[in-house]
Amino acid sequence: MVEISHNISLLSVCDATPTSFGSFEEFLVSLSSKIKQEGWTHIIVFRDRPIENVEKSLLNLDTKIKIVKPSKLGIINFVRFYKIIKEVQPNYVHFHFYPIYSIMNYLSFLLDVKIIYTDHMGSRKPNSIVKKIMRKPYYFTCSKFFSPGIEKIICVSEFVKSKYSKEYGINPKKMCVIYNGINTARFQKKINTKGIREKYNLKEKFIVTCVGIRFDKGPHCLVKAASLILQRVPNVQFVLVGDGKFKNYLEKLIDDHKVKDHIIMTGTLTDVTDIYSISSCVVVPSICEEAFCFIVAEAMAMEVPVIAFDSGAIKEVIHNKFQVVPKDHTVLADRVVEILTEEDTSDKKEMRAHIIENFPLEKCVNEHILLYKKLLNSK
Repeated sequence: MVEISHNISLLSVCDATPTSFGSFEEFLVSLSSKIKQEGWTHIIVFRDRPIENVEKSLLNLDTKIKIVKPSKLGIINFVRFYKIIKEVQPNYVHFHFYPIYSIMNYLSFLLDVKIIYTDHMGSRKPNSIVKKIMRKPYYFTCSKFFSPGIEKIICVSEFVKSKYSKEYGINPKKMCVIYNGINTARFQKKINTKGIREKYNLKEKFIVTCVGIRFDKGPHCLVKAASLILQRVPNVQFVLVGDGKFKNYLEKLIDDHKVKDHIIMTGTLTDVTDIYSISSCVVVPSICEEAFCFIVAEAMAMEVPVIAFDSGAIKEVIHNKFQVVPKDHTVLADRVVEILTEEDTSDKKEMRAHIIENFPLEKCVNEHILLYKKLLNSK
């Protein structure tokens, strides 16, 4: 095998703007730390300037940050990134959250770079027969035009790999699975939670949490389930974490279901570990198909039971498959009541052990570095 030179650089292109120090941002920081240890250079492109603690963490590791807001026109993006690649001369360009089939892949023929993709996003099933019929031929056509130039596609779950092979027409040889990882040292249950309860004015015995105020994350399903849960377990408060346009719809739905006195909306939080620490269970009612689901891994690492819809890769991440339920708010309500009223807590330690073994951040970062080295040695 060829000796790896220390003059290696990685350009990570992220169609994202860090507004909190979440698990993806922590991955970028940990990857930057590992790259620095290897003597390599890391350059990261964001849509907009990240929040201060993310920016400082990266800059302290000698990571360079560039800001490029993608255009809707592929040719403009092509020119912009051509200039950046010419300037920084990376060995790899790793696209995160970008469409896999695009004109960008032809950069590898003009410049001496290896192009890698990771699509962290879930997917929705076609909502019409026409879209369902056209989807497969559309992607198979795109695969003929745009797959040349792609060195490797990192799939964050076996579900994603299967989806790409069946629906996108991607050659399985171009794909590999590297599961996302979380910082298990940060996601540990906090013992003293009295101050946290006082901070959010949470007085009821049971706390049921849902993270993500977006339609695809399904918080409306929990709101619909709330009244059914309260009929059987009255001393419950529901915490909805996040913000966004969907909040207005949720507030009306909360009023319609007459559960306003039992629901608290926290807005966007820079750190969700406090909320996880006081949660009796975390509900993940995703109506999209989750590519991985950090929320499931984070909550279980903090020994909090998770109840999730049968969505995408969640079955690969969750410890107890019994906690996966059909996408139905009445079934969700039944399962939440079971969790809140059961006395056996022996499963909680096993949940954390499951995450530490299978989804630690260190494992995820190390597998990325090994892949980069392997690709550099390949012809």
